[in-house]
Amino acid sequence: MDPKSQSDRAQCDRQAEAAKALPSQTEWKGMGTRRFPSPTVYPVLTLVLLLTLGIALTTAQGLSDRILGCDIDTCAKQFQRLQSVENGVMGPDKECITLRTYWNCIKKKVRDCKGDLNYLTVRTGVKNRMGQNNCSKNGRTLGPEDEKTSVPTIPSVCSYHGKKVYKHCGLFGDPHLSTFHGDFQTCKVQGAWPLVKNKFLLVQVTNDPVTGESSATATSKLTVVIKKNQDCAIEPYLMYQAQTDALPGAFHDGHTHYGPHKAVELLEIEEGKHVEIHIRYIATTIVVRQIGRYFTFAIKMPEEIVNSTKGDSNSGLCDRGCPAHERINYQEYLATRHKKIDNLKEDSAIKVQMPRSDAEGICREAKVVDFYFDSCVFDLMTTGDKNFTLAALSALQDIIKLDPSIVNSQLNRTDFRKYDKTFGNGAPPRTGLSWILAFTVLLCVLSCRKVH
Repeated sequence: MDPKSQSDRAQCDRQAEAAKALPSQTEWKGMGTRRFPSPTVYPVLTLVLLLTLGIALTTAQGLSDRILGCDIDTCAKQFQRLQSVENGVMGPDKECITLRTYWNCIKKKVRDCKGDLNYLTVRTGVKNRMGQNNCSKNGRTLGPEDEKTSVPTIPSVCSYHGKKVYKHCGLFGDPHLSTFHGDFQTCKVQGAWPLVKNKFLLVQVTNDPVTGESSATATSKLTVVIKKNQDCAIEPYLMYQAQTDALPGAFHDGHTHYGPHKAVELLEIEEGKHVEIHIRYIATTIVVRQIGRYFTFAIKMPEEIVNSTKGDSNSGLCDRGCPAHERINYQEYLATRHKKIDNLKEDSAIKVQMPRSDAEGICREAKVVDFYFDSCVFDLMTTGDKNFTLAALSALQDIIKLDPSIVNSQLNRTDFRKYDKTFGNGAPPRTGLSWILAFTVLLCVLSCRKVH
């Protein structure tokens, strides 16, 4: 073989060896045109993707069917009906019996309602309320036969024939107001103020300063005047009046009911502590409690009656809210007074009777949430009186009893992070240790700059 042929042969051998050193198509793991798997893999991947998508769609359809079949409102409606059962049917354990019945109804819905946010919210709300009332999950419940006897037979003339859509209002504590229109306010309103005023009814409260060093006020007197109704309440007027240390179990003349089939009725739920007034011809319920020396108030009234006084400047606080100059920015107070009390405990001008952290712990233990948590902490900070904790809890329980659907809108909030961020510059004040740490970090940064 001539030298040229030998040279060509050697070059071919070198190229063959170099080709062997390159990775094959299936071995390639780097970048470039060969990074994709073999074409034979694509049908397998496509099949896997289609199967996964089919399973996901089937699961989603099943979940959607369950949620669409989640009729949790039937449990709330049953609870509302059972609330009207006469106390004699159930005795003193009425609250726990009705809540337990509500809970059992909810549990039966778990299969159809799994994954439904409204269901989970209602379930949590009922569970919390059972805990607040120390109700066990085992015990007596009510059945359909109890519901049949729950609503007294009232003549048509003394029955309400308007729309069964209701508004509610509450006043409690220092004082805190939940209006018919869903506004939450903390007010000064010292002295006498109308809460509700329309052609059927007048409710007026008197708020006096809380004793001691506190600048807070609370409701010490409450008057309910039911105006004349020729067919159902034949007196010129019916009056109920409660004042400190006196929560009567009857109207001013000693009677507990008026009109045919008790069209107007006062029920003493707990002597000296809790009464309810039912005005059936206007489908209105009033709840009054005495806690310590002060009163809480709650009312449920048809929306049509509430709206009949719309625009009337004398319609009462439940409709109009507190005047602007009487309102207290409780959110700012909870944030800024917290900041000041940590740094200026010796400042007598800061009227804080209890540190916010202590008040928060007490109110969380009481299981109050949202506006009622805010009110509980506010009252403890301004008065130091733990009776106001029970006032906030009772106010929350009464509103839920009058309108069980309110649990659907509860956030169950028990902190002030939002208020602290808005009014407290987003962070608590620096302590001495935090300043030392910050200074140490600064020295390190400066040292590093010098080294470089």
